[in-house]
Amino acid sequence: MKREPRPLTQRQEAVMAVIRSWLAEHGHGPTVREIGARVGLSSTSSVAHQLGRLEARGLIVRTGRDWSTCVLGEEKPERRQGLRSRGPGGGAERHGRRPST
Repeated sequence: MKREPRPLTQRQEAVMAVIRSWLAEHGHGPTVREIGARVGLSSTSSVAHQLGRLEARGLIVRTGRDWSTCVLGEEKPERRQGLRSRGPGGGAERHGRRPST
């Protein structure tokens, strides 16, 4: 028997509303501090927690490391190259620096 997903909390609804409006207005996601200012959360940790819960539910997706790269879950994000990879040709060597030994 499959469970119905829990409804979003009021705070999660508020965060989603901020993200939707910010994406429509600016074309990219808001920062954690911008979200916090709009929903009345002064703790960036609290905002990050709410964003993590929304990401776990598939409602938002990050295309990079930062939360400001989030898009709505229905959209297919374009994966930015090189953000998590440190394979050959990446990292310090790529920018003319030697790796530390």
